[in-house]
Amino acid sequence: MAAAEGPAGDGEPWQSWLPNHVVFLRLREGLKNQSPAEAEKPASSSPPSSPPPPLTRNLVLGLSGELFLWDGDGSSFLVVRLRGLGGAGEEPSLSQYQRLLCINPPLFEIYQVLLSPTQHHIALLGIKGLTVLELPKRWGKNSEFEGGKSTVNCSTTPVAERFFTSSPSLILKHAAWYPSELLDPHIVLLTSDNVIRIYSLREPQTPARVIVLSEAEEESLILNKGRAYTASLGETAVAFDFGPLSAVPNSMFGQKGKGDVVAHPLYILYENGETFLTYVSLVHSPGSVGKLLGPLPMHPAAEDNYGYDACAILCLPCVPNILAIATESGVLYHCVVLEGEEDDDQTSEKSWDSRADFIPSLYVFECVELELALTLAAGDDDPFDSDFSCPIKLHRDPKCPSRYHCTHEAGVHSVGLTWIHKLQKFLGSGESFVLFSIFQRFYQKVVWNWGAWMAQSIEHPTLHVGSGHDFRLGKLSPVSGSVLSGESA
Repeated sequence: MAAAEGPAGDGEPWQSWLPNHVVFLRLREGLKNQSPAEAEKPASSSPPSSPPPPLTRNLVLGLSGELFLWDGDGSSFLVVRLRGLGGAGEEPSLSQYQRLLCINPPLFEIYQVLLSPTQHHIALLGIKGLTVLELPKRWGKNSEFEGGKSTVNCSTTPVAERFFTSSPSLILKHAAWYPSELLDPHIVLLTSDNVIRIYSLREPQTPARVIVLSEAEEESLILNKGRAYTASLGETAVAFDFGPLSAVPNSMFGQKGKGDVVAHPLYILYENGETFLTYVSLVHSPGSVGKLLGPLPMHPAAEDNYGYDACAILCLPCVPNILAIATESGVLYHCVVLEGEEDDDQTSEKSWDSRADFIPSLYVFECVELELALTLAAGDDDPFDSDFSCPIKLHRDPKCPSRYHCTHEAGVHSVGLTWIHKLQKFLGSGESFVLFSIFQRFYQKVVWNWGAWMAQSIEHPTLHVGSGHDFRLGKLSPVSGSVLSGESA
């Protein structure tokens, strides 16, 4: 692959002039006299009894050699073109950008933006709702939106608007696009009532499918020794993620016959560290959802179930599936998803029930501890980082399947799993082995403090984070508060 070329030609890469672009100058001016705590403070005159925890706002994304930044005050995206600006020896234009304006702007604060798999829509996520922006058409010499207009009006579609309006106590905990480039766009929402709802943009007010995670029927859950309980037990789901397509027996969907259904595994993480599994297929309307399985057994077993403050889960796009589970204390667990042993405790007592053969186990391969706070100097008794914890968001690397990024209040970490190709080679060798003994032997606790600090400091926390990749630009590493503070990445 040819080396990436910056917009300024051979003289200066785009990473060097980007902090001086008028868009970032304007954003820095708006944040100049506003601390992160003030930014999250509600507008109410009366002080709240328990202020909500601050959110790491992921408001940046890269697409087609352009950088999209959400401007909350203007309810619009500011689009900065990183390619084709200025020829060889010419200075790049630091005042050129496009504004994508929402015709029907959301009435809630946006804390995350998500690009759809087809790259035609962007989901705008807030605590109290979700709106989808449709990207306009491109044309002209530089393939800009509507030929390069300075301001382009964009249509927006509120999703589940009536639901959030009629349920003021509910909040949106997690959302993701259904991973398909061929089907109509669907977006999946997890709300605080412990329910997952799948919406189609064709009918944004009525869910196509509903997955109830608590007070479920006994037959919808398969647990150890055939015992069936409700999914809640005082705990609620906090995050979910889809895995790659796989063939699933019809019995998983309550259908008869020996055929298979191609579906995406949906891994659902609970705050107590337990992981549940179901399968989702939207090929045929209104879609099919399999039985809820779990909690999935974890090996080696741990008394604390690998933590009680789980906050994020990510399924890497590889076979076998590998899950990254994050806790608010800064610990990451890398788990390999494999079929359980015949003598495993998760096998149902009803051996004739074929459903029990497809309940996988999680083999914890390694534990990674992130540094979430600055290390204090020797002799300093300030307990700043002793009990420091914060929610962590996990993001796939669109270029490297064995790498992902972690974002949180303190900064950005990039994590690479260098052992994935060795594991795949070993599993494909055809050699006989015992899964439990192998993972017990290789299980290790690894402490990595090499995470990219991205020039962060207490004065410049992570406010906006996004990542992407474009072959014409090279790697778009996570863009964070370092740009907003005027420092070069």
